[in-house]
Amino acid sequence: MSFQVCCIFASLSLAANCLSFPQRSEPPRYPKDYGASKIVSHENNIGYGNYNFSYETSDGSHREEKAELKNAGTENEAIAVYGSYTYVGTDGVTYKVTYVADENGYRASGEHIPKNE
Repeated sequence: MSFQVCCIFASLSLAANCLSFPQRSEPPRYPKDYGASKIVSHENNIGYGNYNFSYETSDGSHREEKAELKNAGTENEAIAVYGSYTYVGTDGVTYKVTYVADENGYRASGEHIPKNE
């Protein structure tokens, strides 16, 4: 009998505790264009093999990339990609990353990226 009373008491305590927690509030509301940026300029040759493209957005971001086919038609045929992108960080600083992707892998560099020494 006392075990049943103890179980009922524990159940009621748990239910009361659950009801006392605050309910979730509505999610934050942002303006419609929050976080959105517009493309200010873009260029794209839509090439096969060799290609290049670039774009710039209204938030100050910029990206450009070009690729070339190396050793075409041989057993060592490969594509090499060269590019860079810039963006404005949450700290207000503009960051630039330059990269190469080729038969030696992907290598990125920038003043804010630690160097392998």
